[in-house]
Amino acid sequence: MESLKVPHLLIKQETVKMKRLITAFLTVAVCSTGMAQKGNTSSAGISFKNYWSMKLQGEDITEQAKELLDAKGFIDKSIVHETTKDDPKTLMYYGKIYFEIPMVAALSGDVELNKVDPEKAVEDAFNAFQRSKELDTKGRYTEDVDEYCIFYYSFLQKQGVEAYSQEKYDIAMGGLLGAAKFSEVIGTIDTASFFFGGTAAFALDSFAIAEEAFKKTTELGYNYGSSIYHYSQSLQGQGKVKEAEEMLNAQAKANPGNQEVLIEFINLYIGTDRKDEAAQKLNEALALDPENTALLFTSGTIYENLEDYEKAEKAYKKVLEIEPDNEDALVTLGGLFYNKGADANNDANKLEFGDPKHDALKEEAKSNFAKSVEYFEKAVEKKPKDKQLLTSLKNAYYQAGEKEKMMEIKKRIDEL
Repeated sequence: MESLKVPHLLIKQETVKMKRLITAFLTVAVCSTGMAQKGNTSSAGISFKNYWSMKLQGEDITEQAKELLDAKGFIDKSIVHETTKDDPKTLMYYGKIYFEIPMVAALSGDVELNKVDPEKAVEDAFNAFQRSKELDTKGRYTEDVDEYCIFYYSFLQKQGVEAYSQEKYDIAMGGLLGAAKFSEVIGTIDTASFFFGGTAAFALDSFAIAEEAFKKTTELGYNYGSSIYHYSQSLQGQGKVKEAEEMLNAQAKANPGNQEVLIEFINLYIGTDRKDEAAQKLNEALALDPENTALLFTSGTIYENLEDYEKAEKAYKKVLEIEPDNEDALVTLGGLFYNKGADANNDANKLEFGDPKHDALKEEAKSNFAKSVEYFEKAVEKKPKDKQLLTSLKNAYYQAGEKEKMMEIKKRIDEL
């Protein structure tokens, strides 16, 4: 906010008396103006109290808008003047008035109130509340600020929680993040409201808003794993991949060896097709938790994409050692061996008639198809009516030369 600009005065060095006269004039002028600005603050307070009373009694919104507009007119004068811009009372009323403006503007349609940028109005309001409390060394207005903020904190928090439970994420986002901001002013930071308000914003793809919420919860260490995931993804959702990587590097430095940070590195590198770097971070994460089946499975997927099928197979088999009934690993291993068999078959078919490598490749293909059958059968035991899985098993039987079993599966598929 700009302070009142006083015209520069050129004072000639004539006499001491003249200097004192000019000094006295300026002192009187400043004091008189200061009293006027304090009067504007008081007038703003009166108009705001009238508005607030009308609001609580549910009176006509048009009349509420008139009182609030009057309050705005007065506070706009005192908030920019040198003598009152840092006055706790002025800042308190500025915060209250400007927080109310967007709501009343939307409900009343008042032309003048709608000229105010709603986002800036709310941001300025919170800054004014904080500033008022900081400067109020005698505590004259602190209780008033807190009372107003607690009123809205309770209202918005309740509204946000109810909306979130009903998956009305637009309302939940506004309510919970509004409550969170008021909690900061009160001095009891509501990390849960920041977190779930951010989650609501994320669900709406409002990534810039989500970013701010999860930056706060990450810094505070609230639900750290989920916070850092949403923080990183919110940045990436805005195309800020570099910023996301810088943030993760900062978190890794602050929390060396933290597995949750490593996992987000992996997500980022996979999402940006940086498979080698993803594999490196995966190895770091697995060194911390070698029997984490989710990490092992992901490492298998990365190695498969890197066409390092030996390491991929090893990773998937390690998953099954730990969790023998892991359906994802069963299906993926079945598919891995089936593809290896298909590749060997294709290579054999490219050879000229009589090539000695032909029979060896055909045997390799048959062996891999037989291995795929083993894993697809176990997967089908878990999901006997999964048509897509049954089709995979049927094809594996056909390629492995087990025609009777293939026909049995075909019959089951037809019955489905």
